[in-house]
Amino acid sequence: MRRLMHFLFYFSLLIVIKGSLSRARLAESSLKCVSYQCKDGECKEGIDVCEEAEPDRPVGCFVVWTTNNVTNEVNVTLKGCFTNPTECNNTECIDTTTYAKKNLNYCCCRGSMCNREHKWIPEATKAPEMMHTVDHESSFWLIFIIGIGSSLVAMVAITIVYVTHKKQAMFNEIPTVEPDISNSSTNISHRPIDLKDIKARGRFGVVWRAQLGNQEVAVKIFPMQERQSWITEQDIFKLPRMNHPNILEFIGCEKRSDMASTDFWLITAYCENGSLCDFLKAHTVSWTDLCKIATTMARGLTHLHEEIQSSRTDGLKPSIAHRDFKSKNVLLKADLTACIADFGLALVFTPGKSCGDTHGQVGTRRYMAPEVLEGAINFTRDAFLRIDVYACGLVLWELVSRCTVHGGPVDEYRLPFEAELGPHPTLEEMQDNVVTKKLRPRIFDPWRHHP
Repeated sequence: MRRLMHFLFYFSLLIVIKGSLSRARLAESSLKCVSYQCKDGECKEGIDVCEEAEPDRPVGCFVVWTTNNVTNEVNVTLKGCFTNPTECNNTECIDTTTYAKKNLNYCCCRGSMCNREHKWIPEATKAPEMMHTVDHESSFWLIFIIGIGSSLVAMVAITIVYVTHKKQAMFNEIPTVEPDISNSSTNISHRPIDLKDIKARGRFGVVWRAQLGNQEVAVKIFPMQERQSWITEQDIFKLPRMNHPNILEFIGCEKRSDMASTDFWLITAYCENGSLCDFLKAHTVSWTDLCKIATTMARGLTHLHEEIQSSRTDGLKPSIAHRDFKSKNVLLKADLTACIADFGLALVFTPGKSCGDTHGQVGTRRYMAPEVLEGAINFTRDAFLRIDVYACGLVLWELVSRCTVHGGPVDEYRLPFEAELGPHPTLEEMQDNVVTKKLRPRIFDPWRHHP
C-alpha cells in the first residue's frame, strides 16, 4: 500500500513538472510585443505575450501614433498584440500609406518585439505609364487638332482680358473680395490713416474722425465679435449702384491685427454735422432746414428700398431693408444734406429668393413698428420695407419737434416716446403701449394749425 502511494506521488510530480516545462517552451515560442496604453492620464509600457486565437489568424504587433503638424512631435497612443491574417508580413513596423488620416498613423509587423520602433515611409506615387507610339499619320492629325484648339483658346482668353480691362478702366468697380492687408500697394490698408478723435459709439463699434492723406474720413472700427456686421455692411456698400448722394459714401475696408487683438475697419466719407440725433440735441431747425433734411433723407431711403434692373454697364441693384432706421443712423453733411448709414442689420432681397431664416425682431426698441413688437411680421419684402417707413415717420416727428416755424414753444430734444416711457423703455413697455394701447408720439396743436 505504501509503495502504491509513493508511486502516485512521484507520478503526479512528474506530470506537474512536465506541464511547467511545456508552458515555458510555449512561452518561449509565443510572439511577444511591446505594450503601451494610457488610462485616466496614466501611461504604462510593458511586454505582452500574444496568443493565437485561431490557426488561420496569426498574430502580430502594432503601433498607433500621431504627429503634430506644427512641431512634428510624435506621440504614441497605443502598442500591443494584433490578430491579422495576411497584412502584417514585415519584420519592421512601417506605415506606408501616402497620407496620414487626421495625422493618425498605424503599422503592424510579425517579428517578436518588432513594434519597439515604428516608422512612416509613404509610398512614392507611381509615374504615369508611357503612351504607346502612334504612326506618323495619326501624329500629324493629333498635332493639327491640338494646334487649332490652342489657337481658339488663346483668342478667347485675349478677348476676355481685353473686355475686362476696358470695363475696369471705365467704371473702376470696387472689388467684392474681402481685402487682405498684405496685398498690393493700391489697397486702402497700405495708406496711412491717422485716427484723430472718437465721434460716436454704437452697438457694433466705435466711429473715429480720421485723416487719410489730405482727405478727412470716418473710420468705423468693429471688434472681433462683430465681424459679421462688418462683412454685412461692406457687402451692402459694394452692391451695384449704391453710390448715391443720400447714401453714406464708401471708401474702403480693412482688417487690422496686432499681438493683442484683431479689429475690422470700415472707411467712409466724413459727415461734418454728425448724426441727426446729435444735431437736433444742439440745434433747432428752420422750415428750410427741415425740408432739406426730410427730403434728402426720404430720397436715400427710397433709393435703398428701390430695385433697379441691370443694364449693360451695371448689375441689378436689389431692394434693401435697413431694419435699424433711426435718427442716429441718419448723418448730416456740411450743407445739411442727409445720408443714410449703418447697414449692419440690413437685409437684401434678391429676386426669386426667399428671405430665408430671418429673425424679425431686430433693431432699436423705440423705433420698432407695432407688427415687429407683436412678433406678427409677414416675412415678405414689402413687410420689411414698411417697417423702415414707420421708423422714418418717427424720425420726421423728431425733426418737427425741433422746428421753429410754427411759432409755438420748442421744447428740448427728446427721442420718440421718451416723454411717455422714459429714456430706456423695455420691450414689454413698448409692446404694451404701442401694440395694446396704440400709443403714438404726441402731435402738438401749433403743429396742426401751421399751414
